[in-house]
Amino acid sequence: MTDKRKSRKERGDGARKARLKNAIGKVRNSFLNALFPRYVTCDVCGEEITVKSRYCLCGECMNKLEFVGEHVCLVCGVPMSDEAEYCMRCQNVQSEFVRNRSPFVYDNTARDIIHRLKFGGKKYLAETLGAFMSDEYLKSRMNCDIAVYVPMTEAEEKKRGFNQSELLAREVGGRLNMPVLPALVKTRETATQKTLGGKERAENLKDAFVCTFNEVKGRRILLIDDVFTTGATASACSAALLKGGARDVSVLTAAVTKLKIPVESGDGTSAI
Repeated sequence: MTDKRKSRKERGDGARKARLKNAIGKVRNSFLNALFPRYVTCDVCGEEITVKSRYCLCGECMNKLEFVGEHVCLVCGVPMSDEAEYCMRCQNVQSEFVRNRSPFVYDNTARDIIHRLKFGGKKYLAETLGAFMSDEYLKSRMNCDIAVYVPMTEAEEKKRGFNQSELLAREVGGRLNMPVLPALVKTRETATQKTLGGKERAENLKDAFVCTFNEVKGRRILLIDDVFTTGATASACSAALLKGGARDVSVLTAAVTKLKIPVESGDGTSAI
C-alpha cells in the first residue's frame, strides 16, 4: 500500500472512530442520567434546585454568574465599555479566526466552575457549561458545519485524565446536532500559557498544531475551548485548520478574560 493510500485509510479510520465515540458517549450519558438524575441539586453550591431550569444551577448561583452582555468586540467577544466595535487587542493583532463568542466573563463563579472541571475532575460540569455555550452559539447566529476541539499532547491528557475542551465540544455538538472531529493534533509540549504575555503565548504555540482530517476542507469550523485569554491558542489552532483547507474558523469558549487596562505607574511608564 502506498503512503498516500495508507494516509487516506488512516484518516477514514479516524473519522469512523470519532463517529463511534460520539455514539457511545450519547448512550453513556443517557444511561448515567437515568441512573443518577441531575437537575436536583446545584452544580456549584450543592443546594436543592427549587425552580425547574434547563441549567443545573440554583437561582442564587445563576445570579452570581457574570454574563458577557450584548456589546462585545466583534472579533474576540470581550465585553466593551465604550462604543468602539473592536477592542485594543483586536485593533492591533490580526486573528486567524473570524470571531470568538463566550457566554461568561472569566471571573468569580464562572472561573470556579471551569477550575472545578479542569483541575477538580468534575467532568459533569462540562454539561452545564455546554448548555450555556450552545445557547451562545444560537444567540450569536454562528453558522458552522463541524466542531473541533483544542487538543492536548498525549502526556498532557494522561496527566489530567481527560481533555476538558473535548468534553465541552461533545456537549455542544450533541446539543446542536453537529459532528465533532478530533481534527487537530498537538505536536509538541509547550510552556504553561498562564505564565506568559501575549506575544510570548503566540510564540510558544507557533506551529504546535497540525490538522490531520481531510473532512475540514471547504467546511466552516467551530473551534471549542474553555477560556479565551489573548487569542493565541485560538489563532494557532485556526491557522492549522485553514492550512488544512477549512473555509473559515469561528471560536466558541465557555468564558472570555476581560482586557487588562494599562495603569500609569509612578515613574511614568505603563504597567499592565
